[in-house]
Amino acid sequence: MNGAPLWRPLVDGALREQTLRVAHALARALEDVLPHRAPDASLATGDTGLALLFTWLDRVQPSEHHAALARRLLDDAMEAVASRPMGMALHSGVSGVAWALEHVHGGGAEEEGDALEDVDAALAQRLAVSPWTAPQDLITGLVGLGVYALERLPRADARRCLEDVVARLAESAETCPEGLTWKTLPRWLPEAQRRELPDGRHDLGVAHGVPGIIVVLAGAARAGVAEPEARRLLHGAWSWVMAQRLPHAGRRFPYAHIPGRTPKPTRAAWCYGDPGVSLALFTAARAVREPAWEAEALELAREAARRTMDDSGVKDAPLCHGAAGLLHIYNRFHQATGEEVFASTARQWLEHTLRQRQPDRGIGGYAFWSQDDQGASSWVDRPGLLEGTAGIALALLAAASSVEPSWDRVLLMSLRDVAPETTP
Repeated sequence: MNGAPLWRPLVDGALREQTLRVAHALARALEDVLPHRAPDASLATGDTGLALLFTWLDRVQPSEHHAALARRLLDDAMEAVASRPMGMALHSGVSGVAWALEHVHGGGAEEEGDALEDVDAALAQRLAVSPWTAPQDLITGLVGLGVYALERLPRADARRCLEDVVARLAESAETCPEGLTWKTLPRWLPEAQRRELPDGRHDLGVAHGVPGIIVVLAGAARAGVAEPEARRLLHGAWSWVMAQRLPHAGRRFPYAHIPGRTPKPTRAAWCYGDPGVSLALFTAARAVREPAWEAEALELAREAARRTMDDSGVKDAPLCHGAAGLLHIYNRFHQATGEEVFASTARQWLEHTLRQRQPDRGIGGYAFWSQDDQGASSWVDRPGLLEGTAGIALALLAAASSVEPSWDRVLLMSLRDVAPETTP
């Protein structure tokens, strides 16, 4: 987060040692399943997300083994990008693989040129199409492409791509009495939800909704990219999101605004719910230096931190919607503010994450509660970053080390501190 102090371990002593041991045990379990996994190059579920974990293991405790494994996984992912068709989406496609390469290696060695120029060119071509007809969200759409462009700044191609992201968001924004918002169209929803919501909905989660848009707009404004338009959209979006608050402290934000339906509070999570939304708002407010906004976001976060575990709706441990995600969110808040309420809440979720581990189950002791296409629920094994074992390990490393987890920029939990360009 902009202006944050140096990263500090959340815990020390025996709990820190236990946390590091579990993180390494999860990494060994993931290594064991690597030869048997289905081909998957993606950031959310595949090789790219695993490469981030092994990169951070090497940064926390230098290891040529982990460094080499991270390089191999990223190489395999880039080879997949070059050899078979993939979409551009951040969490499932080309831009996510490229984001990780940029984040870890800066796009390639100088003597080899910029390894991501072709990705930039393809992205520029995609973003030049107007009007935008794909989703706007972080996971599958326009916001995710903005995250990639932010990571590539200050390159000229990245700046042009980010300008186009802002332009496409401006074209698709809806003006309403509360401000500006964006609709999730029915064709972007799962089939069962399309039948239930023939007019779509306005999402209020970071993963698929307006809070994610707010962070990317703040990142653009902070970097001086399309700044007047980005700030106009940002102010309208902030007003709309804040107008959706419910009168339930700690459960302010529903998962969506659906005309004609009474909004209901959602569970505590990163993807949807007050913890993720408050962190997104706080990150945006700090990026554009809006003290009043920052105060509003912090009060929402304090309310969310006081919500009990029994009321949280948390069933498993992934970053997306589980205990490790809440650990990391409150750790982020603690690192940025020094407030004990966030430290104590993060420690509670850390201990809960560790208690959820069952050594003979899943990958490294973690299985994940999921629904199949028919809506039947069951426990499944998942290796990946967003909803799997790798994401849990990354959150544990962040809690037990002094290495800042800048990988969480891909979840809009933080932003690069990119200074705006100045005219000579």
